[in-house]
Amino acid sequence: MTPRRISAEALDLLKRWEGCILHAYDDADPARPPRFIQPDDPVRGTLTIGYGHTRTVRPGQRITQAEAERLLLEDLAPVEAAVARIVTVPLTDGQYGALVSFAFNLGHSTTPGSPLTNIAATLNRGDYDGALRRMGLYVKQRRNGRLATVPGLVNRRAAEAGLWARGEFVASRHVAPAPPPSEGAEAAKLAGYAAAAATAAPALQALAGIPVWVGVALVIAVAVVAVAVLLRRERAA
Repeated sequence: MTPRRISAEALDLLKRWEGCILHAYDDADPARPPRFIQPDDPVRGTLTIGYGHTRTVRPGQRITQAEAERLLLEDLAPVEAAVARIVTVPLTDGQYGALVSFAFNLGHSTTPGSPLTNIAATLNRGDYDGALRRMGLYVKQRRNGRLATVPGLVNRRAAEAGLWARGEFVASRHVAPAPPPSEGAEAAKLAGYAAAAATAAPALQALAGIPVWVGVALVIAVAVVAVAVLLRRERAA
């Protein structure tokens, strides 16, 4: 059986988040764009090239855009295989692409307790909304010994939630697509979105103690997840 690949939309989203550097660089380099690593240069982090490729990279290496695309597809293959293997319930193209992006970012290990395993366990119980909410919790990294919210991860989880909500049903999974919404359904949907946005107001007060830009990113993420949950419930109705 041919392994399932992510959609063009999901691949484009992942490329934009990963970014592409066509020369070898140190991923711990704070410079943007990161400096070109020459053979005698010290490397504090991990030697990287292309769309986050870290295997078989050597100092002084340069690649073409076509080579970067090929390396990305090679790096994605085991991630896609892990997601397809561990998730036993039907996934839309959007859900599958969002989950592959999540695993590409956080690791595709299927050992107990790994991020992908935790999300898959929730999905395999049929709790799609719960899986999406759990994905949104992975927005922190350890800095100076403490876990801190990373705005870039907040934004990425929000983008993945948007992709999750937009995906179309996959016919090969024998899942019937939802019928086109009526005008009344569209009106109800907009009303639901407005209600979801209104629920973010109390959260703004709770965010008073953190930088405004972090608060805005968090509220956007909450709103996107709320919209995704509403769409999922409409499809299940």
